[in-house]
Amino acid sequence: MQDNTTTIQYPLNNDIMFALVMNDAELCRGLLERIFPGRKIRMLKVCDGSDVEVQNTIITGMISKSVRLDVLFEDEDSLYSIEMQRFDDSALPKRGRYYASAMDIDQLRKGDEYKELKKNYVIFICTFDHYGLEQAVYNFQNYDVKNSLPYGDESYKLIINTTAPAENTPQELMPFFDYVNRMEVPADDAFIQALHRQVQKYNTSEWRRKLMTLEEKIKLEVEMAREEAFKDGELKGKTEAKKMAASKMKEKGFDIKEIADITGLTVEETKNL
Repeated sequence: MQDNTTTIQYPLNNDIMFALVMNDAELCRGLLERIFPGRKIRMLKVCDGSDVEVQNTIITGMISKSVRLDVLFEDEDSLYSIEMQRFDDSALPKRGRYYASAMDIDQLRKGDEYKELKKNYVIFICTFDHYGLEQAVYNFQNYDVKNSLPYGDESYKLIINTTAPAENTPQELMPFFDYVNRMEVPADDAFIQALHRQVQKYNTSEWRRKLMTLEEKIKLEVEMAREEAFKDGELKGKTEAKKMAASKMKEKGFDIKEIADITGLTVEETKNL
């Protein structure tokens, strides 16, 4: 094993780095074939031009093309959305549900039949164990609970846990987990070596400057979204308080017009309380 951490500011478990590296179709195919041992993926391509924006698409002149923070690929019969996840989130399963829906909506055009939908796989590669059962791969699909009968919609969610113990980890995934967690590059694994070369490429001084600027842009956009949500919530709270006050005044027999004047609600809003 080599010590590969000295010049790496952005490792593969950084979500931006993961998106950049995994936009290489061959590397993504190599990873998918380790997640799905025995499956051979002959053709794999980035869904260029897709209008699926299930997380963020950042357009910037600093980088030659848009960077989609989720990685979306397709082969002959399947779509794959892959994301690196460093922080646990109770909403992770519902995000998976939303991602799968967005992928389907993007596939099906007016006049298309439902049978034309490809299988879809939402894959979260997590540096934590979301379910706490020490499994390397949690594989979900919809099914009838009582009869253990698959629903048959060909929609799948996979939660990959890179912290799983070795005894619960498929042999194919162990080198990848070691690289994600500790940046270990085995001398006999060409796939991990190729991953590491891409990570090194995006950790040159020129790319680090771009990524630092990109990170700041993302942080700013997140902060602006939070502030907007806070203002919306504050406004909603004030409106609810006005409605509560108006309801109490109605109960006491105040005139509708007078209530509206006092609370700032419209006469119609007051009447409907």
